[in-house]
Amino acid sequence: MMVENYIRKSKYILGASLVLLALLFCSCTPKEEKTAKPEKKKFALPVQVGKVVYRDISDEVRTVGNIQAERRVTITSEIRGKVARIAVEEGMKVKAGDLIAQIDSREYELTLGKLRADFSASKNEYKKAQGGLRSEDKERLDAQTRAGQSSLNLAKIELKRTKKLVEEKVVSQSALDSAEDKLRQAQEGLIASQAEQSAGMKSRTEDIEKLESEMQAIRKQVEVAELNLSKVNIVAPFEGVIIAKDIEQGAIADSGMAIVRMIGSSRLKAVLEMPQSYRNKLKKMKTARFLAKELGLKFEYRSNLARLVRVIPNANIFSGNIKVQIDLPDPNPAMFPGLTLESTLNFGVRKKVLHVPAVSLVISEKGTVVYIVKDKKAHLVPVKAFKEHDDFVEIKDFTHQLNADTDLILRGSGAVFPGANVFLTNPEPKTSFSSASKAPRKTPAKNPKT
Repeated sequence: MMVENYIRKSKYILGASLVLLALLFCSCTPKEEKTAKPEKKKFALPVQVGKVVYRDISDEVRTVGNIQAERRVTITSEIRGKVARIAVEEGMKVKAGDLIAQIDSREYELTLGKLRADFSASKNEYKKAQGGLRSEDKERLDAQTRAGQSSLNLAKIELKRTKKLVEEKVVSQSALDSAEDKLRQAQEGLIASQAEQSAGMKSRTEDIEKLESEMQAIRKQVEVAELNLSKVNIVAPFEGVIIAKDIEQGAIADSGMAIVRMIGSSRLKAVLEMPQSYRNKLKKMKTARFLAKELGLKFEYRSNLARLVRVIPNANIFSGNIKVQIDLPDPNPAMFPGLTLESTLNFGVRKKVLHVPAVSLVISEKGTVVYIVKDKKAHLVPVKAFKEHDDFVEIKDFTHQLNADTDLILRGSGAVFPGANVFLTNPEPKTSFSSASKAPRKTPAKNPKT
């Protein structure tokens, strides 16, 4: 009994303990749930913002080039032969058509004489062939054909007579067979004579065609020989100055070998190199100003520039630039080929060109970019940068995200990244800003408070 009472009391004590623990757990759980977790502060970068600007700018490009002769050529020999004469010296002025050099003409004269004789003989043969068959050949073929026709006629008469005699039983059947055989032979003989006469005429036609072809070939050779003979005298193509001799008298010149080099003396041109983007603007050029430092000479052109300018078709494969040639009418007598020129080419005024402060540009892995503020976050905008004007850089906005109302990040643009939280240190953005500008100094108070 005592053991049973002890077990019963133990069960009551254990149950009461479990109830107390459950009540304690239920009372503690709501308090933990009601405890609010402290919020983390968001990280944000301080930035200073400004505005894009639209400017009217003078569209100019500065280039360096040199003066070249309007025409510069290397005069070559068009035929092979011995140089019999050099008629010019270096530095000599020549006019168009003046003799420069002469190739020995004897070989070309002999060749031309022989070809002319061959052509004359071929022409005579052709004329004879056009006259037809020789008279004796023609008479022989005609007589042979007439004889064949006569034999055929006689055979027909004999056959007719033999048939009548056979019917009258005067001669035997064999006589008729013999007469028919003679008729067949006469027919075949006439056919053979006619064929021979036709073949003779056909052969003559082919001979005429062959002779005509040979005559035309010799005619072409004569024309080539005449042309070669005309090239023995090498003359100046235009008025100019001989600047170099590339061969001496007595040497053998091959076809295409340089004889002398010369430049035109009447006109000069400026050859300049400039960016490819100006190719389509050349016809709209307003002013071309030049400076020859070596001579201390300045000059400019304002009229008819479209006629004076043209592109030399061989762009620089490394820089992508183009070469431009500008004619220099009535040049200063002191100027000469090879002189260095500095030039400024003006293409007028471009209106409302988009600019941003130079300090806002960032060079990133994606190229040149600027950052703007959208919903308190930094947003990347890709751009292409051009020239800088007074701490503002001309740009091209590919994505058309920049306008007069855009908040453009200036200070801090190098530290932000796409999607970064930012806060403005200047609530009122500047309409103009430069990298050279400094923050205004604070004037200390006379009676500072501590």
